[in-house]
Amino acid sequence: METTPDLAKLITHLQGEEYDVSEPLPGVLHVKGRFSNPERIALRAAADAGDVPLAVWATSHHDDWALVAWDRPELVTITQKGATPQRWRHRRPPATLRPDAQTFLEGASSPFDIVTRPKHQPTEAAREVLGRFGITEPPPPGWIPPVVEAPPVPAVRESRVPAATEKAARAPRASKPKAPAKPARPEPVIAVCPTCFMALPATGVCDNCG
Repeated sequence: METTPDLAKLITHLQGEEYDVSEPLPGVLHVKGRFSNPERIALRAAADAGDVPLAVWATSHHDDWALVAWDRPELVTITQKGATPQRWRHRRPPATLRPDAQTFLEGASSPFDIVTRPKHQPTEAAREVLGRFGITEPPPPGWIPPVVEAPPVPAVRESRVPAATEKAARAPRASKPKAPAKPARPEPVIAVCPTCFMALPATGVCDNCG
């Protein structure tokens, strides 16, 4: 496809960064390369185009992608990382700001955001901006959604609960025999005098009778 003249310089610049650049639609670039943040690449490319209306897909070597549609004052950014849901953001920055403003590069919210509830959802206004470039779906050409594998189902381990009758039929547990009781100590025998019946001392001779 023939390159749009207004974008020739930008394409040359991006190719100088060792990115693969194509123009799948008039005024729409697709940038591929080894980068970790596709959103930054697309925002900077849109800023380098000046006030020329431009849409940029940026796809990383991890197959994450971003789409930036820039037609001042409309700035629409869509990002997709892995299997996570798409994040849409529609801004209307003032004439003093470019798409590569630091707050935009960091993905932070700004006073120029068109807020949706819930956040980061597509709006008809944002889709209308994409439609100006002939884009009907946000993913880049040829992009295949990652396959999310379902977690393995753990094996079911069966355990049979015995019935009440089965419990009753079981033999009772044998009780442990009790330890034999210790024998009682015999009471001491006290020797007494056969005459006066007094207790005899240790000598065995009665103190009274001699």
